[in-house]
This record gives sequence, C-alpha cells and structure tokens, in this order.
Amino acid sequence: MSVMGAKNHLLEVSKGNVPGQSVWGGIGERESMGTTAQGEDIWRGNEIAPAPTSDTSIPIPDSAGEQMSVISEHANDTLLGVGVRKVRIHYLDANGDAQTEDVEMNGTTAVDLVAANVRFVNDMYAIEVGSNGVAKGHIKIWKKADHGLVYNMIGLGGNKSLVPNKMVPRGHHFVLTTWHAEEAQGKRCAVRIRSTDMNDTLIPGVFCFKDVAYLNKSTMSRDASGLGVCIPSLSIIKVSGWPDAAGAECSCGFNGILYAEGK
Repeated sequence: MSVMGAKNHLLEVSKGNVPGQSVWGGIGERESMGTTAQGEDIWRGNEIAPAPTSDTSIPIPDSAGEQMSVISEHANDTLLGVGVRKVRIHYLDANGDAQTEDVEMNGTTAVDLVAANVRFVNDMYAIEVGSNGVAKGHIKIWKKADHGLVYNMIGLGGNKSLVPNKMVPRGHHFVLTTWHAEEAQGKRCAVRIRSTDMNDTLIPGVFCFKDVAYLNKSTMSRDASGLGVCIPSLSIIKVSGWPDAAGAECSCGFNGILYAEGK
C-alpha cells in the first residue's frame, strides 16, 4: 500500500468506516530521569509519594486479574471537590477482553473498583471535574492488596493518564503506524518502543525492541508503517528511555490500528 493509501485507510478507520478496526495508541512523559541500566518507562511514577515499589519499570498485574483501587494524593480530588471528581478506567479483564468502569473519587481515601479481575489498565481519564478543571494531586490506580504496586496514574495538573503502556486485547492485533519521542534537557537518551512478543509469538516478561531513536534536546517523529510491526493479542507495548546522564526529560507517543482478528 502506498503512503497516501495508508493515510487514507487510517482516515477511514478514524471516521469509523472500517468494521473491526480502530485507531489506538498511547502517550507518556517523564522528568528527572536516571541512568537505570534496564531503562526507565516514560511515565511520571517517579513523582508519586509515597514512592511506589518501582517507578522505573511499571509492574505488571497478575494474568489471573486483581482487584484495584483509585486514590489521589490530594483531598480535593473528590466527588464534591474542585479537582477531579470521577474517572473512567479502561482495562482488560482476566480473559483479556476490554472493559470500562467509572469511579467516584474520594480524595485521599482509596475507592475499590467493582471489578475484581483486572488484568491490565490501558487508560484512565477524568469524566467529571470541579472548578479547577484538572487533578489537584497525583491520582493513581494500585493493587488493593499491595499499595506499592501502582499500575497507572493521572498526574497533578492533568486530567488524563500519560502512561504509554498498553496491552493488546484478546482477539486483536495492533499495527504500529507512527511514533514520536522528544528529549528536552540536552541529555543524550535512547528512546525505544518495545513489546512482549517477536514474530507474532508472545514472550511474557520480555520487552523486545521494535524501534529506537537517539535524542539530545531533539524531536523524532517517524512513519512506522514500513517497519512491519504487528503486535499480537495480549502483548504489552511500552516506551522506555536510556539516558547517558541523569536529568533527561522525555515525552513520547505512538499510534496505529487495532483490528479484530479476521477483519
């Protein structure tokens, strides 16, 4: 397919004109990065207080599913507060099927999700806010039985997750079409998009590189349609960075087509 043909197809998918296909992706950002040998996931987990069990590599929930809770670090992210009042959670259940649940915030008191079989959190965002318009504190979703395991978050001053980690739903594949990354502090950083698969085969726990960009106070935006990256059902996608020196500041994003198998 030509570049113009690919763009036209993406437009038709965006307009909802292609059954079984949708535009899908993620965005993320991270400041004050370190030089962790395993790389650092591009999210703001290093700003959370108290510090989570891991802020460099986002933990992966049990494949059997877990019960999770939502909490803010500020009392005004509550149902009658000026901050975020309600959030919507997009998650995969134990079977890997996409689900949503809306949660009424209660400030610094954790609110349990009704669902007790959350396998992966793909997104979270505000659906009702007070006069502030954005979160008064970091809002996080964690494992109910272990508050150190933070899986996703909405940062202070925001109203949507900036966490690019995603799991492809059961019965679907994801075709990467574009991705971008930036480094803003002049700290040379290798930014890599990766996923837990190779050659259409899942490799649980092993995040294999799909593409990379070296950045130093620079921006990269890449048409990835020629890379042939097709990520299978239940694979986890994320973007991580490897700075040469502490203090790098990165943002990233990726997009593509999520399609139901057989479509």
